[in-house]
Amino acid sequence: MHDEIARLARHVAPRRATRVASAGELAQPVLVVGSTLPVGQLEVIFRRPEVGSVAVQDDAAPTRTGIVTRAGLAAALTGRLGYGRAVLERRPTGAVADWSPLVVEQGTALADVAALAMARTAERRYDDVLVSGPAAWGAASTADVMRAVVAELAERSTHDPLTLLPGRSATWYALRHRCSLVRGGATRVVLVLLDVRDMSRLNAEHGQDAGDAVLAELAARIGAALPAGCEVGRVEGDGFAVLATLPAMDDIQAAASADALRQHVLAHLAAPSDGFDPAAWPALHSAAAWSVAGAADADELVAQAERRLRRERRAAVLV
Repeated sequence: MHDEIARLARHVAPRRATRVASAGELAQPVLVVGSTLPVGQLEVIFRRPEVGSVAVQDDAAPTRTGIVTRAGLAAALTGRLGYGRAVLERRPTGAVADWSPLVVEQGTALADVAALAMARTAERRYDDVLVSGPAAWGAASTADVMRAVVAELAERSTHDPLTLLPGRSATWYALRHRCSLVRGGATRVVLVLLDVRDMSRLNAEHGQDAGDAVLAELAARIGAALPAGCEVGRVEGDGFAVLATLPAMDDIQAAASADALRQHVLAHLAAPSDGFDPAAWPALHSAAAWSVAGAADADELVAQAERRLRRERRAAVLV
């Protein structure tokens, strides 16, 4: 059955973008030129399409750094009367540099960078940001900074801050998406629900912090245990949901594969993680539900899995 688990998901979950938290992670290396470089030579540098800006080091005062952006150079070369290139071609780059750019350290949070950028004057607000480093300079466009900040805010609104997993609404949205992809076909959608047995006792005996640490560790281990293409979300305070899509198979095979996935996850969670008190490591309730061929319905899958999970809880009490 392990081979069947490995083939579970023909639907591959959308890959999440890498989270960018600081200016150094977003910045790209930037060329540094001397302030006495003729503007004509600077223009040649900007003919390379990948060059969006260059840093300028003052040859007379090496600790002073400015910036020339592509837009800024174009405006200077055009000039008010169209004679900018003729006037500036032999002038030093320092004459067209912005000597008061926004400069931040590599570790500066992107939210702080965005706030500083938006505080600039209107004509400079969207200029590139210089990022200073121990050995080299970098630059980041304000547009990229704002996009990264918006992406981070969107991530926070849909993901659980403790486990970093998608929350309830995002998980059920992903389930509906999976179901929409398999309607009318022979593939199946599987939903596995898991919850911690007696979470209230764990918190009471070991403390809320210990309970939170257990939930975060469970989330990480579930994610690490899943075959490619499966997804996991936190749908209750102590509950998780695993989503998968099965290849075409008959009802008996679907039931066996869904239960194999459930057992596969439980097996990876049975032993306490290193550094955790074995007495605080919980057992889990679990239940699996799978769609019928050609008619995957998210609401029905959730209802079916929850019914089975309630039966599992009742059976555990009687033991």
